[in-house]
Amino acid sequence: MSKMTPAPSRRTLLAGLAALPATLALPRPVLAQLPMARRVPYELVEDALALPGAAYVGAQQPDVTFIEFFDYNCPFCRQAAEEMDQLLDIDEQVGYVLVNYAILGEHSVEATRIALAFQGLYGDAHYRDFHLALYARRGVKNGQRALDVAMELGADGHALIELADSDVVTMAMRAAVTAGNNLNLHATPSFVVGPWVYDGPLALEDKLGVIDALRA
Repeated sequence: MSKMTPAPSRRTLLAGLAALPATLALPRPVLAQLPMARRVPYELVEDALALPGAAYVGAQQPDVTFIEFFDYNCPFCRQAAEEMDQLLDIDEQVGYVLVNYAILGEHSVEATRIALAFQGLYGDAHYRDFHLALYARRGVKNGQRALDVAMELGADGHALIELADSDVVTMAMRAAVTAGNNLNLHATPSFVVGPWVYDGPLALEDKLGVIDALRA
């Protein structure tokens, strides 16, 4: 694997968060076209950005950052992964944070353990490739499928399994669930951007609208 690009610092992400407007300063007809969001305390967004195992796959100096809570066995998350890839190609100033939120059963827990081990060993710079490759696989995503994808990308299988079974990964998974509970998330995917939460799928067109609103 190639040399990793460092993830943006938490300070950089929080500075971008603080710079966002308190309200969406767009005409009512434009606002009416955007999905409904609920406002949450900044402290909860900061906690999500600081999660161990959160993968930073977007811009290094973002002005708008999406935090996506996802589960590898969520069909809507599969679509979100494809649209994330498109979004980051369209807008190189967008930050994007992926949070493994394994809430759909044991298979998801297994896949998440391998995913977090991969991110821990090889960093955020390679996680986007792993994320997209795993979602490209049809059927249930479990530990073996995640391991197969990781090894196809050049990962050391023995090192992955060792880290996947560690307390470090267990603690990261628990922290993600705690953050999701604190944000009152009830669906995957769910998105946090600025001090707003969007529950459920958020189409690419809607993401672009939210970005325009935040930059206005």
